[in-house]
Amino acid sequence: MANEIKNYSTIILAGGKSARMGYPKPWLKKENNTTFLADIVTTYKLLGLNGIVVVLNENFASEKWQKELAEVEQNATIIINSEVDNGRLYSIQLGINATKSENVFIHNVDNPFVECEVLKQLLLNAGECEITIPSYKGKGGHPVIINKSVKNEILKNYQDYGTLKDVFSKFSKKYIEINCCSILININTPQDFKIVTNESV
Repeated sequence: MANEIKNYSTIILAGGKSARMGYPKPWLKKENNTTFLADIVTTYKLLGLNGIVVVLNENFASEKWQKELAEVEQNATIIINSEVDNGRLYSIQLGINATKSENVFIHNVDNPFVECEVLKQLLLNAGECEITIPSYKGKGGHPVIINKSVKNEILKNYQDYGTLKDVFSKFSKKYIEINCCSILININTPQDFKIVTNESV
């Protein structure tokens, strides 16, 4: 695992507008009083990854959020996205530009319940696959791992695609069955947040 981990980094996508939430998703807090973003970063750090890159909406990096930013910057490199209207693929290529490893986890900040054991299972089963996807009861979840072929395609040609799914359609995929339903959880609205935390935004 120690040798394999050197070939991996992660991009945490927090460059969206959080329009449906009405509050910056990176700075939502879990029951342990840590932010979504800080908690995700910490989990990857515990896994042993050193190349942790966060692509963050510039509006969520203002002075108002300096305390939250400082917590994240202890273990991650923050890349500011000042062109959020360019979409998710633009954020991903910003992140790829800042990574050096052959393989990359892509993790959305609105999938905040990542478990280190799930990440280990993905690492151990990825092999030479172009795209590795966790699944729970046959349904694909997050995060995913992409290899250097997918990285290069996004880096060079992201503007030719509408969505990440369009990019993935060109490459082979391996689904890893995971006994963890949290890989399917997405927090996009205040209702989603309340269901999983019993708290209001």
